[in-house]
Amino acid sequence: MRIVLKLININKTILDLMNLAKKLFISLGIAASMSVTPTFSEETSKGYYFTGSIGGSVIGDIDIVGTTNKITFDEGLGFDLGLGYDFGKTRIEGTWMRGQSPKGTNSGLVFEDDTRVDSISLSGYYDFRESKKWSPFVGLSIASTKVEISGVDDTGTGYGLALGVSYKSSDKAEIFVKSHALVMPDLDFGNFKVTNGNYGIGTIGVRYRF
Repeated sequence: MRIVLKLININKTILDLMNLAKKLFISLGIAASMSVTPTFSEETSKGYYFTGSIGGSVIGDIDIVGTTNKITFDEGLGFDLGLGYDFGKTRIEGTWMRGQSPKGTNSGLVFEDDTRVDSISLSGYYDFRESKKWSPFVGLSIASTKVEISGVDDTGTGYGLALGVSYKSSDKAEIFVKSHALVMPDLDFGNFKVTNGNYGIGTIGVRYRF
C-alpha cells in the first residue's frame, strides 16, 4: 500500500531561509562600507566566474495524506559550488547545491538518519544595481534533484527561486548572501510518494571572475 506525502508549508521554508540569510548578512561586519563608495563599470563585471557558498539548509515539513501526522526535518548544513558567466546585469549559472538534515521526526517519533538533497541547477540571475558596490539580485532555476531519505532515494526535476544581496570587494570578487529554494513536484520512493516537496539553503559566499 502506497503512502502519499504532501507539502505542508513552502512559505515557512522560504521564511526560514530568509531568516538564515539575514543572520549571515549581519555576520559580514561590513556595514560601514555602505557610506559613499565608488561605482564600477559593467565592462569590469563581464566574464566567467567561480562561485561557492556555505551556510544552513531547511527541508520543508510534509504531511501524510489522510492522517494528522507529519514528517519534520532539523536544520542542517547547506552549500553550493558552481560556474557562471556574467553579461553585465544578467548572469547564467550552473550549480551543484546540497541540503542536509541530521535527524527529524516521523509521526512524533524521532529518527536519526541523515537526509540529503543534491541538485544540479541551471539558473538565470538579474542584478539590480550592477554598477554599484551593493546589488540586490533575483534568480530563477530549473534543477535535477536527488533526495535520499533513510537509505532510499529518487531523482526528479524541480524549479526554484533565489534572492540575495552582493557586495563588490574588488573588480574580480564579490561577497554575497543568498536564499535559494527549490520545489520538487513528484518523488517516488517505492512504498511512499512525495508531492511538491521543497528545500532550500541560506548561505554566505563569494563569486570570483577569471
